[in-house]
Amino acid sequence: MSFIKDIIPVLLLYIIGDTITTFYALGTGLFYEGNPVLFHLFTTYGYSFLIPLKLGFIFLLYHVYRNANRYYWNITRYAVSGIGLLATVSNTVVVLHG
Repeated sequence: MSFIKDIIPVLLLYIIGDTITTFYALGTGLFYEGNPVLFHLFTTYGYSFLIPLKLGFIFLLYHVYRNANRYYWNITRYAVSGIGLLATVSNTVVVLHG
């Protein structure tokens, strides 16, 4: 499989879903970033700093794709997709109940 085909769930859930819902939730003023590192980065550089972080993460994923065996690559991409799903759902719930 190709890298892009392999990371479609990661792109949809972790990159796009989490990013859009995070921006929207933070923009409402009802949400704050709970991760202290991201909170500091957002305070220092603004919310848009999330975009280069996510792009950098794609490069990190590509490194794993190229260097790990298929078993570990599958664990990585499915775990990141799961984290993206949880983050997107969590952000959406905060917005809907806020």
